Amino acid sequence: MAAIPWGVMAILLPLAGAMACFLSPQRAKLLGLVTALGVVACVAGLGWQVAEQGAQRYAIGGWGAPLGIDLHSDGLSVLMLMVTSVVGLGISVYSSGYFKRDRAVNFWPLWLFLWSALNALFLSADIFNLYVTLELLGLAAVALVALAGGADALTGAMR
Repeated sequence: MAAIPWGVMAILLPLAGAMACFLSPQRAKLLGLVTALGVVACVAGLGWQVAEQGAQRYAIGGWGAPLGIDLHSDGLSVLMLMVTSVVGLGISVYSSGYFKRDRAVNFWPLWLFLWSALNALFLSADIFNLYVTLELLGLAAVALVALAGGADALTGAMR
């Protein structure tokens, strides 16, 4: 077990950021940007850890593979996480100036929830957790599509 579970932090940090944005909507933009920088730092830490120590495996809650959640990070998953974190940071910076106040309040929790699901998808070690993360990813994506609020957005979200 690694000293700092960077993979777990890369999943929990955007989830905690989404909850903070939901609970404090007036600071959602600041919380979202700080969370985005934190996720990039976690992914960099995980990349360094995998480069130094090889593939990492995390048994969440102490329960292993057949009954619990296992996360696995290797070179490919770190590469996917790095691409996601760079693109996610770009999306976060762009979105901070794009959305007006009413849409931004709803955007930041959904965006960070989607980012957390993406990170969990790339770190999943079994098919069941892949399915669960794909479902979470789909829920967040549908909500983000419907965020525009127009008839076309709602039609697109329901497809």
